[in-house]
Amino acid sequence: MSNELKKLLEQQRALQDLAGIGSLGKTIEDATRLHGLNDLQTRISKMATIPNASALALAAMGKHNALGELAAGRMRGLAELGESIRALKDRLIFPEISALSKMLQDYQSEHSKAFREAAGGIESLTARMEAMKTPWLDVQQHALSARAFVDLQAIGGLANSMNSFSARISAALRMELGDWRDTITFDAPALIEPVARFELYDAQGFDANLAHFSVEAYQETVQIAGLALQEDAEADIVFEDDAGVELNSRAYETLLRFEREVRAFIVAVMTKNFGADWMKRQLPPHILDQWKDKKHKDMQRGGDDLPLIDYADFADYKGIIERNDNWEAVFKPVFGRKEDIRESLQRLFPVRIATMHARFITLEDDLYLRAETTRILMRLRRHMS
Repeated sequence: MSNELKKLLEQQRALQDLAGIGSLGKTIEDATRLHGLNDLQTRISKMATIPNASALALAAMGKHNALGELAAGRMRGLAELGESIRALKDRLIFPEISALSKMLQDYQSEHSKAFREAAGGIESLTARMEAMKTPWLDVQQHALSARAFVDLQAIGGLANSMNSFSARISAALRMELGDWRDTITFDAPALIEPVARFELYDAQGFDANLAHFSVEAYQETVQIAGLALQEDAEADIVFEDDAGVELNSRAYETLLRFEREVRAFIVAVMTKNFGADWMKRQLPPHILDQWKDKKHKDMQRGGDDLPLIDYADFADYKGIIERNDNWEAVFKPVFGRKEDIRESLQRLFPVRIATMHARFITLEDDLYLRAETTRILMRLRRHMS
C-alpha cells in the first residue's frame, strides 16, 4: 500500500468510528454550524427513511433537542445515535420471497422496457434476493426496501450494458440517479462535507430510497447487481466493524484505477487520430501549460519523470472530450452525445472531491462511484477491443 493511501486511511480512522459513531462529532458540529437546522431537518426527512451509517450521522445534525448544546451534549446525543443504529438493524430481516412476487410484478410494470430488462425478470430477481446473506428488508417498509433492491439491480444491469451510453439507458439511469446533463459549476470546497453533497444529489433528482439499507446489506446488494469493484474482493486492508473506512479506501483505489484507465484511453485514441504531438494542438487553452508547470514543480521536489497526462485534473477530461474537433473525430463514436458523458463525469465529481480530501463517504457517494465508473469503463474497453 502506498504511503499516500496509508496517510488517507489514518485520517479516515480519526474521522470515522462507525461502530459507535463517536468520532463523527466534528463532522456533525461543523455541518450543523454551516447549515441551518430547520433547513437541514427538511432535507434529512427527504432522505432514506432507514438511516444507513451516513444518513444516521446527518440525522444527528437535526436532533437539536437530543444534542442540546452541541459542545456540551455531543457524547450523550451520539450515544443515543448508537442505540438508534442497533434498533434499526433489528428492523432488517430476510423476506418471505413468495410474498414479494406480486409486488415485484406490479412494480416492474411501472418502469420503462429498458429498466425492466436491466433489472431482470421476476425469477431472476427472486433468485438474487434469496442469494442475500445479510438481512436487508425493512419490516416496517417492505415495499420501499424491495423497490430499492430492484432499482439497484436495474442500475447494475444498465451500467453493464454493452451500449451503456445509448439514449434509452441514459434516460433510464436518469430516473434514479437524477438529471446531471446541464453544465454544473461546482462549489468544490463545500462539497467536501456530506450534507452539501446530499443537498446537491437531492436537487439533481437522486432517488434517496436507493440507500434504504444497512452498510453491509447495501454492499452485498450492489455486488449482486454487478456493480462490484475489484477492491470488494481484494482489499489490501480491512478494519473490523469499520465499514466507513472501507468505503473510503475503496473509493480512493477505484478512482485511482479509473483515472489511470481514462488517461490511457485518451492518450491512445488521441494519438491514433491526431499523432504523437496531439497535446500541442488538441488541448483546450492553457491546459498544456498547466500540466507542464505541475510537472516542473513536481520534479523540482524530487518527483519522477511522469508523462504529462498524469498531471491532468479530473475536470480536464471533460474539456478534452467536449472540444468540438476532438468530439467529432474521437469521442462521439464512443459516447454518442456530449451531454451523456458530461453527465457521467459530473456525477463523479462530488465523490472525487470528498475522497481526495479524506472525508466521509456515504452510500450515495459510493453508488454514484460504482455506477458511473462501471458505465464509462464498459464503453472504453468495448471501444478498444
